[in-house]
Amino acid sequence: MQHMLKNMTSILAICLFVGLGLTAAQAGPLEDVDKVRAELVKMVPPASDAPILETPVNGVYRLELDNGFYYAYVDGDHILFGDLVNTKDQINLGEVAKAERTSALIEGTPLNKMIVYGPKDAKRHVTVFTDIDCGYCRKLHLEVPNLNEAGVQVRYLAFPRAGVGSESHKKYVSVWCNADQQAALTDAKAGKNVPPASCENPVAETYELGRKAGVSGTPTIILDDGTVTPGYVPYTVILERLGIAEQAGE
Repeated sequence: MQHMLKNMTSILAICLFVGLGLTAAQAGPLEDVDKVRAELVKMVPPASDAPILETPVNGVYRLELDNGFYYAYVDGDHILFGDLVNTKDQINLGEVAKAERTSALIEGTPLNKMIVYGPKDAKRHVTVFTDIDCGYCRKLHLEVPNLNEAGVQVRYLAFPRAGVGSESHKKYVSVWCNADQQAALTDAKAGKNVPPASCENPVAETYELGRKAGVSGTPTIILDDGTVTPGYVPYTVILERLGIAEQAGE
């Protein structure tokens, strides 16, 4: 379904361009929402129970799915389906909504479900959905000390890409259940064996959290302002995006 939706917006290249003040969605008349849902469900089955909201653009509705937000205009037998862009501010409102949802999900996740590196009193932080066997996750982990030295706390959430029950999932559980989680995760990312262990853990929960946040690969880096970076970027880029790039060489 996610692949199909991406193709709809990229292959069909359907975009709705709007002007001023279009930053919020609101509930529309029930009969209008029902009409939109009835048409959308023919093309997008998950629309049957997905939130559909009216936007400030007359006749345009926002559809919220697990992997993102989409906009639709329904007229008779025709549907215009794609992105909604504010041309004044040059922002994709769907991406803004997705970032806000991701930020809310992250902020609602307690630190005791994360493996954290860095000072407890850090003024800035990044949250990273990570997989132990991911090569770029391992590359990013080598740069965690640089981020910590710059005053940035790194908070890891487990996202075993192969899914719950996979070998990567089991490895992360063993890391979580280790007496020294930070050292165990560092060893695991270096390819070292971590003694198998089991205990109550949040790995499956944070994996589902990642799916709900639209995470499709690792690492996925979320800045403390909610900005999402899918994939690896050097620590210097992370610092620059946090506005503290001047500390990168110190």
